[in-house]
Formats: sequence, structure tokens, C-alpha cells
Amino acid sequence: MKESRDFIVSGIKSFQAKWQLAWPDITVVTAGDILASLSQHQLLYSTFNWDYVVYRPDDLTLAQAIAAEFAALGAEVIHDQQFGGRVWIAAFSRKTTASQEPWPNLPEAPDWRCPLVNRRILNSAALPGEFTPFRFKGVDYRLENVLAHYVIPYAAVGARSHENHFRIRRESDDRLVSIPLLNHYFASAYVWQDRCYCFSMNQGAGRSRLEVIVSDDLITWEAPRCVFDFTDIGEHFCNTSVTYDGKRFVLLFETDDPAYPIYTFKFAESDDLLHWRQIPGAIYGWDKYVGGGTLHWIKEDGLYYLSTLDLFIHPTERKISYRFILSRSKDLIHWEDAPEDRPLLLPDYNHRPDPVRFPEVFEISVSDMEYRELDGFVRAYYIGGNQWGICDNQVAEYHGSLRDFFHEFYR
Repeated sequence: MKESRDFIVSGIKSFQAKWQLAWPDITVVTAGDILASLSQHQLLYSTFNWDYVVYRPDDLTLAQAIAAEFAALGAEVIHDQQFGGRVWIAAFSRKTTASQEPWPNLPEAPDWRCPLVNRRILNSAALPGEFTPFRFKGVDYRLENVLAHYVIPYAAVGARSHENHFRIRRESDDRLVSIPLLNHYFASAYVWQDRCYCFSMNQGAGRSRLEVIVSDDLITWEAPRCVFDFTDIGEHFCNTSVTYDGKRFVLLFETDDPAYPIYTFKFAESDDLLHWRQIPGAIYGWDKYVGGGTLHWIKEDGLYYLSTLDLFIHPTERKISYRFILSRSKDLIHWEDAPEDRPLLLPDYNHRPDPVRFPEVFEISVSDMEYRELDGFVRAYYIGGNQWGICDNQVAEYHGSLRDFFHEFYR
């Protein structure tokens, strides 16, 4: 929701008054990619923990006019890169320290109730990371991405990242079956004709190479094959997801294409899951931050349903938070998002994802949702955390089919 000049100006002045700072101690930033901008200024993914506030003006002209007002008062003003018409404005000070108290939980819209129930921490020995639930030869498994700092007790976030990897775990008894690859991450699994295909980003290749490995037994794997190598164009891969639409396999892959705000979903097609062609014009997230996407084809609707992370502003804290939302498309080019007030899931801001190692961290994000359709219900797997490597694995349920679940958000 875009916000008025008076609301934004009042909010930034309240930030200055809260900290009792002189205007030269305040920095005002306009940006088309607020995540990249706040990261660049060390407000996110940093040890400084400076306080900040964020707003959404109607357009770039208004953002620049507001910034000029504060420049006249003596504030430092920075205009970061813009992308089309979407713009944000933020204020921060290096002489502040943000509170570590939990944020207020958000109420649902008056006529809406999230259809997911029984939300809880996953009961498993699995370490925190992105999941793909899949069925292989009649048995349920999970592919689990593992950040190496969770393997090493009390290691710093991001430590020994070259040891990041993914695992295969049998769900019925929580048994670890195999570790297919080290130094690969953002892996996903897809099963076709009793063969398991795992797609992952090769960290050792500078994160610009997407690969696939194949197995007939989940233990012995063929050598990695290159799907795409974007080294020459400087793009890096993140999450992937595969679906079949009755005619072709479709691959969603996430990159940091500098032409768009990070990150962006692109799509490719294949006849055999090994050789892929990028689909011209097929893109999602060209004007906003997205991530952790999963793609599902629903035959009865003739539609692709895309579940994705969505960056938004917590309305009272005025800080970046992350929810999961739904979109759909007939052609992977034209997209219809579910109504703004119907997210798939919101964070539980009182939840500590890692209370032993990081008791000061509260959940501000839910991401990377995937689904397993069972007899009469859907189990949703997702990550709760802070989008900076501190997270846990959670599940929730919907009573009905996956198609029914998606329809809930478009009624």
C-alpha cells in the first residue's frame, strides 16, 4: 500500500524526535530496491544494528520531493538505483541502536482467515534449511538444504559456507539416506518415472552455474550436468522448482539479474529434465523482491500457481518483514497476485527460531514454502527466521486438496 506525503514526513520526523538527533545525523534514502539499499548501507545483514524506518511513496517524484525537504533541514540524502515506478524511502542514523524486542503480531483482514492450521515446529533431526518434500517409489522423502554453520556448534552465521550441502531424508523414520553433493545449495528435487532429479546451485563455480544430478536409488548419483551457466553475464542462482504441465517440464529458477530488484524468477522448459530452454518473456518479480519460489501446475484450472516470498513493511515498526504470497498465470508471462490482504502466511513475531544460540532473534520472515499432498489434507513445509541464516523448520496443514488450498486465496 502506497503512503501519502504527510504520513511519510510525519513518520520520519517522529524517528528524529524519538532519538533526539540533529538532522545532520539522519540519512534519508530513496531506492527502487529497498533490500539492496538497506543492505548496502549496512542496516540489514550487519552487526551494527542501526535503527531505521521505511515508507512507500506514490511515485519517484514524491519520494524526491520528500527527500529534498529533509535535505533542506540538514539531513544527508542519498538516491539509490531505481527500477521502473516502484520506489521506497527510508531514514536511519548511525547514532542509534534498534530494539531487539519482538514486533507486534499482525491481525488478519476482517473478512479473511488463513486456511493453514496446526502451525508448529517440525519434529525432526533435520537442520534448518529449504525443503523439497517428494515421493520416490511409494515412499515419502525430503530434500533438505543445510547451512554449514548449523553443523558446527556455536559457529558464526555463514561460517564454512563451502561446506553447505543438501541431504535426502526418509520421512517415516527420520533416517538420513544420503548427502548427494557438498558445496552446492538451493537444491530442489523432482521425481519422474522412478528417477529423482536434484537441481542445485554450484557454489564452487561462483554461484553462477545451475546443475542437475540424477539417481535411481537416492544413494548413487550420476555426475552433475550443467543446466545453465551464467558466469559470462554475472548472474547468480538461488532457489529452483520444477513442475509438469502435461506437455513439458517447467523450471522456475531464481537469479540476481541486475536489471531488476533482487531477486527475480525466470522460467525454462524441457522435454527430458536434462536439456533446458529459457522461455522468452517469462518472468516474475521484475518490479519487486521475491524469493524461495515453488511452482505447481493445476491441470483442472489450466494454471501455474506460484508461491513466493514477499517483502513488506511492518505497519507499526516500519521495518522490512517477509511473508509468503500466491500468484497464478496461464502463460508464465502475465501474473495475477492473490489479494494484498490474503497472504499465504505471516510471521509469528513472538517466535524465537533459535532460542539457544540466538535468544535475541525473533521471527520476522516466513519463506520457502513447499507442499506435500496427502490423503485429505496438505502439509506445508516452510522456514521461519530472520532471512540472515537464523531459522527453523516449521509445518502447517490445510484440510483439503492443494487445488482447494490455492482457490481459498482467490474467492
